[in-house]
Amino acid sequence: MLGRRIGARMVLGWAVFFAVPVVVRADGDGPHRSPVALALSVDGKRLLTANQTADSVSLVDTASGRVLDEVKTGEKPAGVAIASDGRRAVVAHWYGYDLAVIEVGGDKLKVVGRVEVGPEPRGVAISWDGATAYVAVGVENEVVRVDLDGRKVTGRIGVGREPRGVALSPDGSKLVVGNARSGDVSIVDLKKWVVEQTISIDGTNLRQVIVAPDGKTAYVANMKNRRFATTKNNIDLGWVLGQRLTRVALDGSSPTFSTISLDPRGQAASDAHGVGVSRDGRLIVVSLGGTHELMVFRTDRKRLPWRDENSRDLMASELLTGDGRFRRVALGGRPTEIVFAPDAKTVYVANYLEDAVQVVDASAAKLVRTIPLGGPKTPSLARRGERVFHDATRSFNQWYSCNTCHSDGHTAGLDFDTLNDGRQDLSTFHLKSRKKAPTLRGVTQTGPWTWHGWQKNLDHAMVESFTKSMQGPRPSEEDVRALVAYLGTLEYPRNPYRNPDGSLTPAARRGQDIFRSSKAGCATCHKGPELTDGKIHIAGLEEPDDAYEGYNPPSLRGLYDKDPYLHDGRSKTLREALSGPHSPETVVSGSGELSSQEMDDLIAYLKSL
Repeated sequence: MLGRRIGARMVLGWAVFFAVPVVVRADGDGPHRSPVALALSVDGKRLLTANQTADSVSLVDTASGRVLDEVKTGEKPAGVAIASDGRRAVVAHWYGYDLAVIEVGGDKLKVVGRVEVGPEPRGVAISWDGATAYVAVGVENEVVRVDLDGRKVTGRIGVGREPRGVALSPDGSKLVVGNARSGDVSIVDLKKWVVEQTISIDGTNLRQVIVAPDGKTAYVANMKNRRFATTKNNIDLGWVLGQRLTRVALDGSSPTFSTISLDPRGQAASDAHGVGVSRDGRLIVVSLGGTHELMVFRTDRKRLPWRDENSRDLMASELLTGDGRFRRVALGGRPTEIVFAPDAKTVYVANYLEDAVQVVDASAAKLVRTIPLGGPKTPSLARRGERVFHDATRSFNQWYSCNTCHSDGHTAGLDFDTLNDGRQDLSTFHLKSRKKAPTLRGVTQTGPWTWHGWQKNLDHAMVESFTKSMQGPRPSEEDVRALVAYLGTLEYPRNPYRNPDGSLTPAARRGQDIFRSSKAGCATCHKGPELTDGKIHIAGLEEPDDAYEGYNPPSLRGLYDKDPYLHDGRSKTLREALSGPHSPETVVSGSGELSSQEMDDLIAYLKSL
């Protein structure tokens, strides 16, 4: 039903797209390309990049380093894959809610079809024969199977919360799915079309997933939230959060997963994103968007110090002895997805902020070439702010960036104990002082800021975040101005819970009446264009030792994807929040309990906002 609603809405846009194909080249300024994902042909001669801010895909000749072609494909490409024969490719569109099918003919690209898959698809894999694609659909918590010849969805299967990375086993029998918010990996038996196993890896922010050439092991880059207060001592010991390379067993062996901590004390890693393993298994590489580098691990000299089903807080000291098992390669920008060439030593890196593909000799741990994809010669103020947002070197010992907690400017759904609420728990593991990292979409329009609303100036709030939450140096006025300009560009995606024309469903219309009624009382605090009144309210969620009284009602826009709910994330679903700690009868004096039908309708309306 959801797919049909989206599809009807997009028919006109597709007709225009196919009637007037738009091709852009990388030899002029144009928009920033911001490659976030890439795919390499089996012979290693052709590389495809998903250019997120240019709405395009580029075709690169790896021998010459030339961009052969670039074609507009859809809104915010997020994942790309190429068939084994090199003639067909697919790209998933994060904000476009669809999958484009691309014909690769020599030095040219052509979009030949597209399929609706659901809201906010990211990772995509393509079968060896090029007939089937598998797409991670983030908002629906599903993997979608697509018949590329018939241009239709042939199956949907539920996985964990917010699937992002997907990878096929070499024999095509299994699909491995990394679920970013639920912190687990789903293993799908493709023949039976069932999730045969879900493995919790005690991690979050799962990004690129790959399967080793032997098919026995999968790897994923991820973070671990340690959940202690953001003091310098806790940060330095790895007790706030850290980055991990996680290895998952696919053959039923024990342990089910093991990890390598990526954070040397004093010079941590940040925002682990891409992962790759060479064909001979001798090299493993991880890209780090926050510290702008590639980490290279060698497996042929001595066994790597994997930690079974647990994590060290800091990188194992034996990797820091200079024996060649661990090296760092500075890249700059924001490296994201990576892929090994057939020679088992060359690595291609999509670098979002450099508008480029970088070529690294992983065996020598050396950057050997940068392939520009095109972009403005002079970055805008907002683009400079985007660099600040993704720069972990601005935090104490470079442990985390703004993007770490506010993933892609949205939310990772995690809670942290910072000083933004005026207190920290420094003695015990106490949840009462923790606050959920909210979305930053629309943040420039929703002051005051922080959960208690004590910040009246967004510039000042940014300074507080860098100096207290991140325990880093004070940013310059220009940095703050640039960062706020970038935050002003963060937009909500199209709401998938509305009719194709943008109108409310019958249930949502009934829910709107309940929302506005005195019985529910929602509109008392959540009103205006951003659905917040900018005032402080007593909500019944207060603690006796709160430093500030009352709470700042957050905007309800995009509520369907802001889970978990309430200031400390105590409610996993809207229904749980509205029937428990934030029920109408708790929040509004004299309000009655909603009936089951009224609750259903109210939730339908809230999801449509």
